[in-house]
Amino acid sequence: MSGPAIIYVPGIKPKPPAAVHRAALWRCLLEGVRRADPGAAAEMARYAGCFNLVSWAHLFYDTQRDIALDEPGIERLLALPGPEERDLREAVSLRRRLLRSLYLLSDRFPPLFDLVGEPEMRAAIADTRRYFGNQDGVAVAVRHLVADALLEAWRDQRRVLLVGHSLGSVIAFDVLWELSHRFAEPGRVDLFLSVGSPLGLRFVRSRLLGAREQGRRRYPCNIRRWLNLAAVGEMTALDRPMAAAWEEMRALGLVESIGDRLDLQTYFRGPEGLNLHKCYGYLANAVVGGNLAQWWREG
Repeated sequence: MSGPAIIYVPGIKPKPPAAVHRAALWRCLLEGVRRADPGAAAEMARYAGCFNLVSWAHLFYDTQRDIALDEPGIERLLALPGPEERDLREAVSLRRRLLRSLYLLSDRFPPLFDLVGEPEMRAAIADTRRYFGNQDGVAVAVRHLVADALLEAWRDQRRVLLVGHSLGSVIAFDVLWELSHRFAEPGRVDLFLSVGSPLGLRFVRSRLLGAREQGRRRYPCNIRRWLNLAAVGEMTALDRPMAAAWEEMRALGLVESIGDRLDLQTYFRGPEGLNLHKCYGYLANAVVGGNLAQWWREG
């Protein structure tokens, strides 16, 4: 297959069955693009095969998530043109701001995550440690799936937009490093789009595959441009700009540009309430959609 390829690497937690999850993600993605560029959305809709979900949760978890839990939130997300006042208030609440400060402190002293983190954060940290520890070879198996998707797209000479959400951005970054330095693959990602990404945190950066290397070997060499997007009030990205954290990568000429938008307003509400980090909320966002549309039109 020729033409552009959008490869999506999801984050942690159990997911719906791959086909169901992909359909929901694609629907939200098209709406986000439509909000920014209706013409681009109409064109993309005719090429649904361009969207490749690298589903890996089945390697990590024994259960799947019932999409019925998220369907009301998805419908609300797509029906509303933007966040409601209650969403905006909650995103910048005092509680969230205090938690953000505690989590940033914990990033400097990781044992604090286990002391001050809420249950959801502690679970996320545990899953992240499981990935970095490669328990039972799970990290290698997950990376193989992402690498296979990239290699197939490159073999077909397709322009690639690689989207990594949450831990998915970390997995994607590790894969790009491996393909650069362990396998010397010549392919290149035209745009690496990290959303809700913890790649700006010391806890994560110090555990990446290239973390102990020096100079050019520390970083992937196969990203043309990197754009990082994060929502106001979300607790995984914590407002850390990639342009600052990864400046040496740009200074070495390994990437043309690293940009950040940390002011997105997401408003997905599920059974647990407002979830600013949720993948559906990001993909339906007009800022995400606008950047996807721009990349699509560049081709």
